[in-house]
Amino acid sequence: MSGLQKGEVYLVEPDDNWVQSFINEKDILQRVLGDLIIDIQHIGSTAIPGIKAKPLVDIIIGLRKIEDFKMFDFQELKENSYYHLAKVNIEGKEVIAKFESLEPLFKTHVAHVVEYGGEWWQKHILFRDRLTAQPELAKEYEQLKIKLSKEHPNNENAYANAKLEFVDRVIKMNED
Repeated sequence: MSGLQKGEVYLVEPDDNWVQSFINEKDILQRVLGDLIIDIQHIGSTAIPGIKAKPLVDIIIGLRKIEDFKMFDFQELKENSYYHLAKVNIEGKEVIAKFESLEPLFKTHVAHVVEYGGEWWQKHILFRDRLTAQPELAKEYEQLKIKLSKEHPNNENAYANAKLEFVDRVIKMNED
């Protein structure tokens, strides 16, 4: 797993190691967080077969209620190179990330902590599942990401925000 420096945006070819990297981190997170977790899933572009992605594995952690986040063992998370991204302020979601290096900041995994079955959980899973089931839609997403990564090579937020219209469209699609 290579990872990204803070702010950096670039895409790499699909990598079979992404799935194993997720499995390894899932095992660590389940061991550290235990019964607080209902489910952990691989999400984001590295979970969608055959498309380019940032070399960063996205994970979603489902809790009974988001308040359970306060009960995480942050010291043990830190011992496993996971840190709470406290400046990420998104209602109904907390974010922790795994860093290979803190100087310079170099992250390899991002875990979105949400209420299991809640709106955030459903949207992330639905997006992944729709793109996985519809390779032509996944390729359309890949082309958008290629374009946006060239437009915003040093601005993760601008890159992410520019994808939102596409993501919303996919989420709102009617099932065929």
